Amino acid sequence: MMNTNILIVEDDAVFCKLLTRFLGKNGFLVADAQDGKHAVKLLEEQTFSLGILDYRLPDMDGIEILQLIKEKNPSTKVIIMTRYGDEGIAQLAIEKGADAFIAKPINPTELLEVIQGI
Repeated sequence: MMNTNILIVEDDAVFCKLLTRFLGKNGFLVADAQDGKHAVKLLEEQTFSLGILDYRLPDMDGIEILQLIKEKNPSTKVIIMTRYGDEGIAQLAIEKGADAFIAKPINPTELLEVIQGI
């Protein structure tokens, strides 16, 4: 899955850049957005093979972005992140087409394993 084009949507700027750098060092092409509006713009401009989406964003939630991604390209894999450990959100995300769910705080190595596993 190398050279995978990844979209990270995470409103915590520091954490967002940390993930972007970590995945970049591991051979992935990464674009990031810190709100839904920017994510939508990136999705209009290019196709991603993987989306890593925070559930809680300032202007929309990760499920809405998940649905946009799947409408545009059903083969794009999606991982939903949330710091609330909410089983209901995990269930909803999977029902709406998410391929994996990961709870924060995220261990980057664990994230890499999830990416490689989907």
